[in-house]
Parts: sequence; C-alpha cells; structure tokens
Amino acid sequence: MTAELDIWLLITAHPDDESMFFIPTLRNLLCLDYKNDSNDSQKPNIHLLCLSNGDYRDVSDGPVRTKEFYKACSLIGIDGSKSSGASSVVVLDDDRLKDGPNEVWNSDLIVDTVLERLQTILSSKQQQSTQQQQINVHIITFDQGGVSGHPNHVDVFRGIKHFLDEKCHVVRGDDEKLMARLILKQQADTNGQDNNNNHTEVNLRVLTLQTISNPLYKYFLWIFVELLPIFLIWLVQVLLYTIYLLLGGFLFSKKGNRSIRFSRMNTTSDGKHLRCRLFDPVLVWMAMAAHSSQFVWYRRLSVLFSRYTYLNDLHELAIDPTLLSEEEEDEDALPPVNTIEEDSSSPKFLLSNAQMVVLREAVLPIGLHHRPWKRIYSLSRDGDSFISFEKHITNWNAKFGDSSTLLVVKTTKGEVIGGYADAIATSSPRPGTARSCLFRAEKDGSFTVYDGKQNSLGTFFEGSPHRLKSGGTEGSSKKILLDSTRRIIAFGGGLGMKSGDGFGLCLEDGFARGTTARCEAFCNEPLVEGDGVFDVLDVEVYGFVFGQF
Repeated sequence: MTAELDIWLLITAHPDDESMFFIPTLRNLLCLDYKNDSNDSQKPNIHLLCLSNGDYRDVSDGPVRTKEFYKACSLIGIDGSKSSGASSVVVLDDDRLKDGPNEVWNSDLIVDTVLERLQTILSSKQQQSTQQQQINVHIITFDQGGVSGHPNHVDVFRGIKHFLDEKCHVVRGDDEKLMARLILKQQADTNGQDNNNNHTEVNLRVLTLQTISNPLYKYFLWIFVELLPIFLIWLVQVLLYTIYLLLGGFLFSKKGNRSIRFSRMNTTSDGKHLRCRLFDPVLVWMAMAAHSSQFVWYRRLSVLFSRYTYLNDLHELAIDPTLLSEEEEDEDALPPVNTIEEDSSSPKFLLSNAQMVVLREAVLPIGLHHRPWKRIYSLSRDGDSFISFEKHITNWNAKFGDSSTLLVVKTTKGEVIGGYADAIATSSPRPGTARSCLFRAEKDGSFTVYDGKQNSLGTFFEGSPHRLKSGGTEGSSKKILLDSTRRIIAFGGGLGMKSGDGFGLCLEDGFARGTTARCEAFCNEPLVEGDGVFDVLDVEVYGFVFGQF
C-alpha cells in the first residue's frame, strides 16, 4: 500500500502576514497526527514562503523584518532551521517582488518561484524516505480580495491562480471529482548529478483565506454572530462532559486524551471548505509582538478584535473544467479549429480547442467556420494599455478589411464570458448585425449564448450540431462600442437604450474590472454571478484570417 505524504505550503506577501491572518490555520495544522515510515508520530510538513522581505519604507528594513519573521514562526511552532533538510521558512529578497502598494508583481515570476520552492521541498522529503509515497501538496494563500485588500496580496492570489492554470493538468478522480496534478522534477542529488529523468507527479489543491470586507463585521459584529455561540456551545459540552465524569463515566471511558478542545479544524463533507478556530489571543499577540517594527497601536487592537485571530475560513480554489486532459477524440467529432501559431514564449490561449469548436458552431457565421483564428490581442501578452488594445484592433481591420471579432474574458473566479461582433473597431457606437451575441461558459463545459431573440437562448455542448440563429431583434439595437475617450469596450445598452437597461458586457480602462447587466438588445441575464461586477484575470480578442484555409 502506497503511503501518503501531505505537504502544506503557506504563501504570503509580507513578513507579519502569517501572524496577522493565518495563525488559527497554522496552529490547527500543527495538531494534525501524521505517521512516518516506521509508523511513529511526526510533525506535519508545514512550510512558509514569504515573497518579499517587507522593505517598503527603507532597504534596511528588509533584514530586520526577516529576523522578526523567523522569530514569529518559531513562536507559532514552525522551525525555520535547516536541520531537517530544506528550511521550512523562506523569505525572498527579490527586486522584482518589492513590497509596496504601487508595485505590480508579475504572475509568471510567482509561478516560477513557487515551482522552484516545491521542487526543493520535494527533493528534501524524498531523500529522507525510501518508501514510495503519494504526495499531496496543499497551498494556502489569500483569495481574490487579498484579505486586507493590499495589492501585493491580490497579486499573490493572481500568481497562484496562474500557477494552477498553467503548470497543472486536470484529471477526473474515481469519485468523478476534478483533481489538479503537478509534475515536479527532483533537483540535483548530493553528488551534484542532475536527476533529469526523476520526475514525480503530485496532487495539488489551493486553499484561499476568505476575505471579510465589512470592517464592522470583521472587528466587532462577528463576536456576537459567530464567536459567542461557538463559545457557549463549547461551554455546554464541557459542562455535560464534567457531569458525565462525576457520575462515574471515567470508569467506562477509554484511556487517552478525552479533553474537549475549543480549537479545532472542521471540514465540509465535500472537503472544499475548511474552518479553523483558535482561542489563543496571547499567542497571536506574542507572534505579532515579534514583528516589533510593525506592532503599532492599531495592529494591537486588530490582534484583540480581528476575526482572523480566532477564525479562518479556507475555500478550495475551483479547478477550471476546461483544463481537463483531453481524451481520445471521437471519430464523429467536429473538425478542430485552426489557430495561427505564435512564439513559444506567448501565453496559452484562454480557450481550449474544444471550446473554440463549440463557439465556432454556436456563434460564428458559416462563412467563418473554415477560417483560421488569429489572437489579435492578449492582456497577458500585450499589456493593459487601452491605446495598445485599440492599435492592435485598428491594424487588424486595416490589414484584412473585416471587423468580425470574438472577445473572450476570464475573471479571477475562473468564469469565461465574452461576445461576438462584426463591428468592434470604431470610437463611436456602431450597430451589430443579428449575429452579434454574448456568451457564457458553464461549469459542465457547455456555452450559453444570448443572441437577442426572446426565448431563443441556446446551450451548446461539444459536438452539438446547432448554430446560432440570426434575427430576433432589430440589429441596430445591438450597439458595439470601443470608446477612446471613456476608455471602455461595451456590448449593447448604455447608449440611448431604455431606462435601466445596462451594458450586456463592459470592460474598463486597464481591463482590471468589468460589469455585466441585463440588456434588452441581447435578452441576456448578467454573465457572472453576484452583482454583475467582476475582476479581470485575462482578456483576448480573436480575428478570423481571410485568404487562408
């Protein structure tokens, strides 16, 4: 029977993040019971990676804050020494990952850094054990809100999300659950020889700490809504157990630790949500006090009243089903979409070829079905300048004389939405034809298309023979806007439409955020869940090459 090895890696942005936000998680992980090859109890494999040394105010702060970080980790219970192989605690000092709210951290750099760190940890663990092991890697970090909203925290999330999408392949487990797999290369051995052929496949999941955006709830109301009921239930349990012992229950109870602990880790039945609770504000205070250069008065108050001192809610980052490893193609499958090859350093397409096939059949006019697709613009490749975006579109139209384009947007939550237009190349709103539409990728791999025809919404799956029907509403209502002055790209609504009718899809300058609303022109519902506002992870625009087959 293959043994399992669980590796927990907490990735933060600054020294003191681990003490300010993640102590309930770390302390509960330290209480987990693991066995080594000899079936002896051992400490869990917990590692910390801090991506900057916190030298925002002055370069000299970096070494000081690094020492404080190691001291705080020691108080929490995580040893940063290298006595047991690779150090469990690492602080980076990289000029490309500078601390600061105005600094932008490159996602590819974060991906490479995390991959290198995991390879180092894996090599150390495999040298310590000769037994074949199934390795499970659990990455813990911030969610898309960054917990406190700090831009560096958000960049860490973006980098880890990019890591999950770019470096992992997705398979379906025995229980039909999607699983992310990562292939890691073992580093050079003790003799300095490179293990080029020694690769290990590990299971990977990412857990993100839930952001509490309401400060009143985060520092005050949660005490009455969550902590007080939990504490009262715990007191009742202690009281009942005490009565049980007084009545002679200890004579029948098994030997061992029968204490009822307030601190505990609870997991939902599907394993995707983790709640860690801890009632040890003294420990959190001591850990934060170790960061003496940062322990100002408002952080002292935060230690006492912040929800993160007592409760951590972790949510597993959803796996994009479109990354599912492709199985053997069906003989009756539709022909693939031809794409114009790009430089090897270019980022991967947001759409898989299977998704392109579905959209081709569902959205594009028949005249475009055999045309190769060309990625005109990519946010991750070409940058977030609106002028650059407009230049790429304009040059494309001037070269091919056609403005049929497909806009694809991926949100930070993994949602894929977009629109097709045959007129998205002007600074004044132009009417699209009846073929212009909006679409949304569903979790089951299908696409829902909104073409403006009431009651004609279509859901299209891979291999579906259906195509989008033209007609439905007058084409002039489907306005497509690329506005240089307002720096927006918008589909439908917002310009002379009925009162309350918003843009079906709108991207703002910098492509950092977008909105979606009900739009009469396309008869669509908001394309994303929630209030219709979303954060953008990446944007692509595809054109269709004429004269090539």
